[in-house]
Amino acid sequence: MADRRYTGSMPYNLVTFLGFSSLLAWLQTSDYLCLARDAAVHNGSAAVCAVFAITLLLYGLLNRLLAVEPGRRFLLGVSLVASACGFGYAFAGSEGARLLFFCLQMACGALLVVAWGERLTLFGYRTLIPLVCAAGLCSAALLFACSLLSSQATFLAAIALPACSGICLFRALGRSEEEVLGDETGRAVHTASNGFFTFEPIDPDALRRLPWMLIVVLCLCTFAASLFSGLTANPYLTNSNIVTTSMLAVTVAGLLLIGAGGLLYFSSKKAAAGQEEASSGGFAHLDGFAEPEGLAGPGGSANPTEPRNPALLMQLMAGIALILLVGGLLLFSMKLPGTMTTALGMVLSAKNCLVILCWIVFPREIADARLPFVPCFALLILGSGTLYVPYLGAWINKSLGIGFEALTSTATVVIAFVAVLAILYMVLRIRQLGAEQRAAESAAEPKPLSLEDIREALRAHQLKLMEPYGLTEREREIVAMIIDGQTLGGIAEKLFITERTVKFHSKNAYDKLGVHNKKELMQMFSER
Repeated sequence: MADRRYTGSMPYNLVTFLGFSSLLAWLQTSDYLCLARDAAVHNGSAAVCAVFAITLLLYGLLNRLLAVEPGRRFLLGVSLVASACGFGYAFAGSEGARLLFFCLQMACGALLVVAWGERLTLFGYRTLIPLVCAAGLCSAALLFACSLLSSQATFLAAIALPACSGICLFRALGRSEEEVLGDETGRAVHTASNGFFTFEPIDPDALRRLPWMLIVVLCLCTFAASLFSGLTANPYLTNSNIVTTSMLAVTVAGLLLIGAGGLLYFSSKKAAAGQEEASSGGFAHLDGFAEPEGLAGPGGSANPTEPRNPALLMQLMAGIALILLVGGLLLFSMKLPGTMTTALGMVLSAKNCLVILCWIVFPREIADARLPFVPCFALLILGSGTLYVPYLGAWINKSLGIGFEALTSTATVVIAFVAVLAILYMVLRIRQLGAEQRAAESAAEPKPLSLEDIREALRAHQLKLMEPYGLTEREREIVAMIIDGQTLGGIAEKLFITERTVKFHSKNAYDKLGVHNKKELMQMFSER
């Protein structure tokens, strides 16, 4: 096992962490620093948004319709092209050329986003949550460093981070799935590569396995938070040290809470039981979740070997992020002196936490449901707007000239939107839990059988016992009625035949069954 735990000289988890951290830091610096500080990017934010969204949409369609799947060398080339575009963006003379290079870099970023999302499906929730949160913390640290330094640090990040992300992805993709799954515990059962083929029809049962309510709430709230962050992407707002400091401080606290919650939630004896089963030759409970985690039963169990359901943890963390978002928006809309920058930092940090939750939930749930990964993940990224909607918000701000009064009104609208979503989610969730409870009760308490049902079941059993003896249908029918206690006259009346005929058929049946009278017949079937 020891010789398979490393990619070159580096553990696989470390390679994934470095590459994914570079991707997050690159996208976050492009969103937060370039959009607010660079007039070329801010003025052309609509083009940046369109390029990213169209690239993501085309990639998903080509993969779905033509089964286009880029290889590791192609993705490495994409990352190097992104670095070259970052170099061109940093040193181009005109604003048009800089915007062109930035748009090309974001198109490359769309391809790498899907590739990294597919890599994350190799991890179960117990490993995925702290890994993604740690990558978010590293990204926040790099953003803080770039915000303190000059604009040259932002240009350097635009050049170095895409290359680092692509090289790490290239090394991670160089390992076979068997090596990755045998690396160490923390690997998931269902990965993006063992689901349905991309061009096959999607199973409706697979769609029903997705936690749709949680995913829809995450998408809509992340879209709203990202749009509001784009609306506030003005130099006099986002360049404030108070905004940056409060955003990063609350983001770090939120990510630490999510990561620590994931470790505590999955580090119990349930996870240990899954590891023991995995080491014994199976992966049914690997990484602390069953078949996989996304399909586990509702809630934890007293049985220490039963895995925990990650949906409960994700609902709790999403609720905390939404409370933070609503609190920041409420404080922002109140327009109290000296609090708007702090409130904006809270809103941006809530958006960052929601983006991290999307990175955790989307890959894992798509893989668990055995859905085609690339089109589904691209669709969810488009629906949530996690990586391109801030540019859309900046374009709306630039086009409409939104000021402080309009921003506070927008904050109130977003609060109402989030509140309505939360109420609808709770109502639908309560109804779903009630339906599940009623279904469980109806399954646990079967309807009692009537006397007629019992008689019919016994009759069917008796007829089945007579099959080896070669009785005719009429003989079996008469024997069953005799066993039921009916007289010869009653049988003749019910079958519309004479008693002589009944005696004839009963005698033939007795001979075939090897009995001489009714008493022996009753004893024969009572023993069976």
